Amino acid sequence: MGMSLLARFEAMAEQLFTGAFKKNPGRLQPVEIAKELAKAMHKHKQVSISMVYVPNVYRVFLHSADWGPLASFGDALLKELSKFLYAEGERYQYTFLSKPAIELHADDTVNPREMFIEVDFDDSILVDWGEEENEVSEELDWREQTGIFTGDVKTNFMEPEISRNLAYYLEILEGPDVHQSFPLLSDTFHIGRHSQCEIVLHDPEISRRHVKISRQEQGWLLDDLGSTNGTWVNGQRITRQFVAPGDKIQLGQTMAMIRQAGG
Repeated sequence: MGMSLLARFEAMAEQLFTGAFKKNPGRLQPVEIAKELAKAMHKHKQVSISMVYVPNVYRVFLHSADWGPLASFGDALLKELSKFLYAEGERYQYTFLSKPAIELHADDTVNPREMFIEVDFDDSILVDWGEEENEVSEELDWREQTGIFTGDVKTNFMEPEISRNLAYYLEILEGPDVHQSFPLLSDTFHIGRHSQCEIVLHDPEISRRHVKISRQEQGWLLDDLGSTNGTWVNGQRITRQFVAPGDKIQLGQTMAMIRQAGG
C-alpha cells in the first residue's frame, strides 16, 4: 500500500476535521479505516480473463463509541475515504463497478477500536464526489475502456470467478438450516447469526460471528472467533485448524461439511 496515499489521506483528515482526532488519540482514527478498506479491497478482488475487479460497496461496522464521532462528520469523511480507495485501486489497475461507496454503521457486537467490513459488487450504485467528478472521469473513464456495461453486466463480470470457485460449497447436514448449500465464492467468509456474515445460519446456539473460514494453499483454514459454544471438527474442539472436504464441522446444533462439486 502506498504510504504517500495514506499520508495524504491522513493530512487531509486532520485538516478537514480541524484536529478533532489528533486531540483524542484514544479514538479510532480515519486513517485506520482507510487502511482496513484497502486491505478488504485487495482481499476480495475478483480476477476475470482480462481484468481484476474489486468491490465498489464497503459497509464498515464499528462500535457505537467509535461510530458516533466519525458519523458526526457526515458525507465529507465518506467522500474522502472513497477518493482514497479509488486512488489505491488505480495504483494496481483494478476496475470498480462505480466509484467506491463507503457506509459506516454502529454495531456493538464489534469491539471498540475494531471494525468489521462487508463488501459487495453492485452495478446500480452511483457515487457523486461533487466538484471533482469531471476531473476524475476524464482521467479514467473505465466504463468506455472495459465495455463491462455491454450485455448482461452481472453475468459478464461474475462468470469467470464463479466458474472457478463453484468447485466447493458448504452443505448443512444437521440443524435448523439442514439441506441448505452455500457456494464458497470468496477466499474468506464468516459464518454466524449476524446478518452481515457471508453465510448466515439460524441456529440459536451459534454466535453472531462464530467462525471464519479462509482458503489457503494447504486447504480450508477454520478460525473460531471466540464463540460461546465452540467449533468442532470430527468430534474434536478446535480454535484454529485446517479442514478438508468431507470433514464434519459442528457449530452449535449445526453439522456442516465442505464438499467439492462432483466429488
